[in-house]
Amino acid sequence: MKIVHLVTSLVGGAANAALRLNSALVQGGHESTVITVERRVKRVEISPVHAQAIGKGAQNFSSAVTFLQRSLIQNSSDPISAVNLDLFDWEDSRIHSADVIHLHAFYNLVSIRNFLKQYPDKVKVVTLHDERFYTGGCHQSHGCKQITDGCLRCPQVRRIFRPLVSETRDKVLRDVKSSPNVVFICPSDWIMHKARQALPDVSPNRFVKIYNPVPGGKVAKKVVSPQNRITLGFISQDLDDPIKNLALLISAYNKLNALHPNRYGLKLIGNSTIDYSLNQNFVEQTSIDSKEKLERALAEIDILIVPSTHDNLPNVLGEALMNGVGVIGSDVGGIPEILNVFDLKTFESGNEQSLISAILNFKLPNPLKLQNLANSVFGFDSISNLMSNVYKQELIRIERTNNPT
Repeated sequence: MKIVHLVTSLVGGAANAALRLNSALVQGGHESTVITVERRVKRVEISPVHAQAIGKGAQNFSSAVTFLQRSLIQNSSDPISAVNLDLFDWEDSRIHSADVIHLHAFYNLVSIRNFLKQYPDKVKVVTLHDERFYTGGCHQSHGCKQITDGCLRCPQVRRIFRPLVSETRDKVLRDVKSSPNVVFICPSDWIMHKARQALPDVSPNRFVKIYNPVPGGKVAKKVVSPQNRITLGFISQDLDDPIKNLALLISAYNKLNALHPNRYGLKLIGNSTIDYSLNQNFVEQTSIDSKEKLERALAEIDILIVPSTHDNLPNVLGEALMNGVGVIGSDVGGIPEILNVFDLKTFESGNEQSLISAILNFKLPNPLKLQNLANSVFGFDSISNLMSNVYKQELIRIERTNNPT
């Protein structure tokens, strides 16, 4: 069984999840390949030869398309990708010879229509890392009813472009309805429920919940902070992303320090144009570029805080739990679902006092127990087996449909 994963960008949570899934499948003995339109290809965690690039200058072109959409279409800071171009060569031998085509991060540079129409006899899989596939471009629907009621009055989109977003959404719904060989992988019950609402003509059994895989971590000996401070952690590729809501955590942290001087510290991990450590007591800021650095950073964190205003299931949840770090998360998207599995608590999204209370009442869990449970939930072996079973069942179903006798 040959599997090809299509990823337009190697940056961000969706791309990271795709690369990890590819690695998990390769580790499980499957012939799996990642194809991206980016010019620069970073190292895949298990075997770097399984990532290949096509399309010179595609990375810069994608950035330009993203910039134009953000400047012209969006009416807020939340991303909207309503325009689908197509830089994939659908006759590429790796795609042509694959049994399974698995689409991941597809912003801007993959035509969803071409993906659905090409190769009707192949298994096609879409992982719904966010809501962009079925909303017409909005990565987060913010709980609104536009996904079923239309987009012509949506405040997220500039008025002149609302018909474009609405038309994009309607086309996708029509194309999906006429494409029976598509399976939707949902990394949380939350997004599976949203997708089923948005795609009512798709049979419920075409939606399958499988978490994004996380590489095995290790419970490192905790780095004891001065005066035995409790170190809170915040991790995001972009610390300034308003959806991740670092501002709420910093405000809550300052109030905690006023209540309990010297009791708490804060470690920020990610990229930013702002130095948040300036004029802040016991705040450290750093960036990471490898799994090893992430593990070292997690060894210095006692409690990871995930205060997102909207999210599906952030990879950082699994990364922390796989390394035995307890988590407090907001009650949005798929976050409560996974924290409930680990008997960890949420707080009311956007409610500073609720976050402060959750931190004050948090009891540090047993790191080894967290890691063992996380390995069964997110581990490469577990996810590889679940995903390969989906592929195999679809191959059998298509074969029986094409050859009923």
